[in-house]
Amino acid sequence: MFQRNKKEGTNWILSLISFGSIDIVVSVWGNLSFFSFYFQNRLSSSLVLFYLVSVWTLYQLDHLWDAKKESTPLSIRANFYVQNQIWIVAAMILSLAFSCYLGMTKEWDFLQSNQTYLVFFVFTIFLVVKQISPIPKEILVSFFYTWGIFLPFSHGNDVWEIRLIFFLHVLANVLLTYQMDRDRDEKQNTFTLNRILSALWMQRLVQTLFFLGVLLLVWSSIQGFLPMDFGLGMGFSYLWLFVASRYTKNPIERKVFLELSYLPMFLPEIIFFFSGLR
Repeated sequence: MFQRNKKEGTNWILSLISFGSIDIVVSVWGNLSFFSFYFQNRLSSSLVLFYLVSVWTLYQLDHLWDAKKESTPLSIRANFYVQNQIWIVAAMILSLAFSCYLGMTKEWDFLQSNQTYLVFFVFTIFLVVKQISPIPKEILVSFFYTWGIFLPFSHGNDVWEIRLIFFLHVLANVLLTYQMDRDRDEKQNTFTLNRILSALWMQRLVQTLFFLGVLLLVWSSIQGFLPMDFGLGMGFSYLWLFVASRYTKNPIERKVFLELSYLPMFLPEIIFFFSGLR
């Protein structure tokens, strides 16, 4: 009885983290922290908060949209969003208003300097919603996620190695999480790689991306592009992703741990903090 209650409690916590997109927010925070230290460009607290609130709102909107499109019987996630729709919509409206406030009063210069990204992003969302996008959704999500993370670091464009290592990790992560929704994508006619490749070939593609990412990571570390603490942060993120993809079976647990594979990205900041105490 105790073991069953403990398992149910763990599943409830993991479900709350996943459905509330808490894992996504923590991951974005970890990525911003990592590259802020890597490029020695301290981000303002308002910009970090703008990112976290905006990303949370976007993911909640995407999940709610998916839930509204599902037909009965609903999945666990869709059922959660349908049952709590009023509270979720209210929270999204508040967070959207707060994000707009931050953008217009604190980070207007940042938004103006990145108009190209915003226009392309909004246009892409339009194509996806209308189901006329010529590019699979996993690739679009990975591309815009990577591009968005690097937006505050303009000089990061000169370091293609770190950008490619990060993108390969993001793409492998997205492919793994989207593979869990293969049946739903089929029913909703969402254009994803799941609709093109079999489960076996998707697995091989992820393995290839993982191998290329680790190979480039090792090469960049040997060449000195990645100092030890940054190499460890990115390396443990790849290791976390590998372990989570191989040894998690429960869908909710698997989803959360895959998304949290960016937690090691906090490592450089942690090392810096403790080294400063000596």
